[in-house]
Amino acid sequence: MSYLDTLDNELALAGIPRRRRSRIVTEFADHLDENPGAELGDPGPLAQQFADELGTRLARTSAYRAFALLALAGALLVVLFFSGGRTWGGWVGYGYYRITAYLPGWWVPYMIVCFITAQVALAAGSLALLRAWRLRNQPVMTAADAVIVNRRAALALVCGAVTMTLVPATHFVVGPTPALAISPAMTVAVCVLVFALLAALPSVLTAARLRPSREGQAGDLVTDLGTDDARVTPWRVALALSVAILVVATLLGIRTDDTYDGILRGLLDAGACMIGFIALGRYLGLRTAS
Repeated sequence: MSYLDTLDNELALAGIPRRRRSRIVTEFADHLDENPGAELGDPGPLAQQFADELGTRLARTSAYRAFALLALAGALLVVLFFSGGRTWGGWVGYGYYRITAYLPGWWVPYMIVCFITAQVALAAGSLALLRAWRLRNQPVMTAADAVIVNRRAALALVCGAVTMTLVPATHFVVGPTPALAISPAMTVAVCVLVFALLAALPSVLTAARLRPSREGQAGDLVTDLGTDDARVTPWRVALALSVAILVVATLLGIRTDDTYDGILRGLLDAGACMIGFIALGRYLGLRTAS
């Protein structure tokens, strides 16, 4: 078996996709054509090096792409909410319209799912970007960090697609009321964005298959924030964020003469933040097992 055949087999075993594998082998073939006696290295370690660097690059790229798509989704949701008004009477910050259409019994659970998926998408996408940015200067990240980045990006994309599907669907569930009016152009934009979010998932799966072989522990939320202060812990950060959410929601309620609704919204958002931290903290690398 020739050197190039062995290299191709090792690249395949390392999980490198066929197209990239062919490109690498072709490049090495060109080197051998120019210098038949060139020492290009042992195919096994060489293939693993390619896989490590490619896996790192794909994990970072997937995180950046997921955040960019979610930023577009967030902007579109803002337009939907502020142009269509509130879907529930009494919530802070979305303009005010009363829905007179009949609401089915599953309407409240439906909106709760929308709320949860939107919050998870925002948090996971932001955290994926933050971890990828913190590790931007590392040629090869640890296998543990790569797992965390890929998990965050995948969860963000899935939850973002679910949110962008469910929220506009209220127009068809409840009916064309002023509070839920969606233009044809907005409907097309939503469909395109949902497709883009789902289309980005295969790249995350490819990155997951090319997990770097470098050993080491993954960081936690403190690592994401880039601080060495011993007083800063994941739990304290989560609590501080929850308190900040409550304060902001309360101030918004005061500003709109709807203080009690602001406090209620703040309590719900802050509670959701802490529940998410407890439920997904280890899975998303926000806190360690200890």
